[in-house]
Amino acid sequence: MTIERVTLPDQHYLYVDGEAGADGSGIAEAMGQGFGQVYTFVAEHGIKPISMPSAIYVEMPSSAGMFFRLGFFVEAADAASANGNVKSGVIAGGDAFKAVHTGPYPELNKTHNAIWTHMDEVGAERGRPVWEIYVDDPMETEPAQLKTEVFRMVG
Repeated sequence: MTIERVTLPDQHYLYVDGEAGADGSGIAEAMGQGFGQVYTFVAEHGIKPISMPSAIYVEMPSSAGMFFRLGFFVEAADAASANGNVKSGVIAGGDAFKAVHTGPYPELNKTHNAIWTHMDEVGAERGRPVWEIYVDDPMETEPAQLKTEVFRMVG
């Protein structure tokens, strides 16, 4: 796996809040519902996402559960159209570490851990958010072949 440091511009996104058990239980259902809500919103408003579906973790999981934002990166002007359950957010530009995970979603922690270890080894402060961009459609791609881009901001 290649882990690279990248410099990113501000990234605007539309999202709905999602949550799952601390052990990850319920995450697939939460993601399916959340992505569906945001996809419906962007389709109804004529917005073209500039990413595949994304999960943004602004806080780390705790015993209370996992809380995340589910949506799509969009142009800044499109993010301004958020209303109702669909909100807008922005990841401020800056340095992040990125790796591409290949394999089933339940194994994503391996890639997250590899990024965190690498950041520690090079003396980079771990920041937030952490996010995943689901490159492949799990309905069309075998789990072992799924690609997910994983990012963590430098603090």
